[in-house]
Amino acid sequence: APWYVSQYGVPWYDKPPSIHGIQASTLLIVGAVLAGLIAVIEGFRHEPGTVSPSGPPSGPPPQPQRRNGRRRALLIGSAPLAVFCGLLVCAEVGAMAKAIVKQRHGYSMGAANIAEITGHNCNLTDAVLVEADRRAGALNPLRTKLLADIPLQRGFDTNRSPLAQALASSPPAESNGSGTSDAEQNSRADGQAPSTRGDRIPKPGTDGSNPVDKPPIGLGGAEIPIWSSFSPDSPGTGILRSTWYALPAAASQGTAPVVVSVAGKLSPTTPLIAEFAQRTDRGFRVVDHLQIGGRATADGPGWRDYRLGLAGRASAQADAVRVVATDADVTDDGWLAFSAPRVPVLSSLTDLVAPTPPVFLDWPVGFVHPCVRPFAIHNGIAEIPQYRLLPDKMLSDQSKAWSSAEAGGPLGWLQILATQQEVPTYLKENWDTDWGKLMVIQPRVPDAEAPALTTGTAVRSGWWSPGPLRSGGQTAEISQLGR
Repeated sequence: APWYVSQYGVPWYDKPPSIHGIQASTLLIVGAVLAGLIAVIEGFRHEPGTVSPSGPPSGPPPQPQRRNGRRRALLIGSAPLAVFCGLLVCAEVGAMAKAIVKQRHGYSMGAANIAEITGHNCNLTDAVLVEADRRAGALNPLRTKLLADIPLQRGFDTNRSPLAQALASSPPAESNGSGTSDAEQNSRADGQAPSTRGDRIPKPGTDGSNPVDKPPIGLGGAEIPIWSSFSPDSPGTGILRSTWYALPAAASQGTAPVVVSVAGKLSPTTPLIAEFAQRTDRGFRVVDHLQIGGRATADGPGWRDYRLGLAGRASAQADAVRVVATDADVTDDGWLAFSAPRVPVLSSLTDLVAPTPPVFLDWPVGFVHPCVRPFAIHNGIAEIPQYRLLPDKMLSDQSKAWSSAEAGGPLGWLQILATQQEVPTYLKENWDTDWGKLMVIQPRVPDAEAPALTTGTAVRSGWWSPGPLRSGGQTAEISQLGR
């Protein structure tokens, strides 16, 4: 089921075709009306049985002439259908060809199929890039002299997690007899005590599917600091202008994006802007501004990545970047947290997961990852996979249904034996496209011994039963026929 990647680069894949804002259906209706008017006019001009100006007809036309006339009328009458069918085929082939050209530096289904015919190709796996370590993409801060280039920070805390601040602000309360205080239970449920008058963190599940959690691994500290305007005691406001960071060549050349991780709310009252500049003898000359927003790796208000591709922009000529944030929102959810920009160091997904490591493939992705080896099952014992590949957000919920514990799928035992952690990934040249997810599977007991098996063969009759089956704390007979 590779339909979720077939649309990359295809024009009008998500809307009706249009030309300069006019939908093709409107043009077809206009054409049909004009054709109908022409048919009516021609019908009146050549009405059967009318006498021609030259006099009455001399007699019926010869038989061969009538047959030729019918054949010509049939050809002329069916010509529009053939023409429109041909145009439709040309439009479909042209749309796929345009996708191949548009995605020539990235991924398209057509180019992948052609590459498979002409030589070895791992399809989508070759086009996905992996960021193994966020800290590897940390940028070097630059020294500044002018007042306009000096960092400015007011109302933003450095390297303080909003979740940690919310939990720390929960006041102590009397024990409720269960060994935990009421405030502790409220803080665990809400992320913050309900009596707080300042900023708040919404309950998980009440404001999007991405709750506020600790910053992702690699964010925070001296290498990639984070800043937060979250204030549990009062509606936090402030302004921040970071230091300038050196941009590597990968960002300017378009082979890697500039990434900023954000939590909280981005709005007109809490804007976040990336400024790009060139270094000169008189300081930094700003050449481009990009407001951070739009498509992200997840919904708010939790941590998510915004990826800025510089190819084709004025910012591609820059060699320095900084972020400027403003929090003028006094509502309880009007806070903002973000990280310093980074340019990820990327490697190919093919080198990571193909062809040796066992991988858990959700069913929609198997068609577009032909070089990946699914985990094996021998003698009823499954091999623990090292990675898991999921489809995009639209199909991920559906793909989880077949593998869930309720359906008897591998997630039932995998959730018991291991944990899963998402690794940042990128689709080449389409940095913010949701291609799917890569999860690293980490066994809870890494050095667990493999089970000792005793195998053999036996012949059983169709009435044989191995004995009772224990289910839900009760013993149920597998079959009463063998008793």
